[in-house]
Amino acid sequence: MSGRFDLETLTRLRDILVTERELIVTGRAREAAGLIRDKASAMEAVEAAVNAVPAAAIPAPERREIENVIQLARENAVYFEAIRNGLRSAITRLESMHANAYVGSYGAHGQQLAFPQATGAYRKKA
Repeated sequence: MSGRFDLETLTRLRDILVTERELIVTGRAREAAGLIRDKASAMEAVEAAVNAVPAAAIPAPERREIENVIQLARENAVYFEAIRNGLRSAITRLESMHANAYVGSYGAHGQQLAFPQATGAYRKKA
């Protein structure tokens, strides 16, 4: 135990989170998701650094930085949740469009005759 908090590990995590947020807000969520391994290893290093010293031994500026990093991680999680909800909604809408489509014709007595392999819409002609 060194008795001092390792600020370098926290800075590394913050840099990864900032990069992640920039990728998310510019619409590059796939690239942001690619940072998961680096982010996980940085988080483990920060956790080890925090656990290596008593909480009272962490100076106030470093504690504020830890709080800022936690806030940044929470914000990024909210962005990812919004992306996931948007994708889920888009998938649901696409599935319902196909399920609700009726393509067919009318029989002699006015009953609907569906074309089983067709998708999309049609125009009724008299």
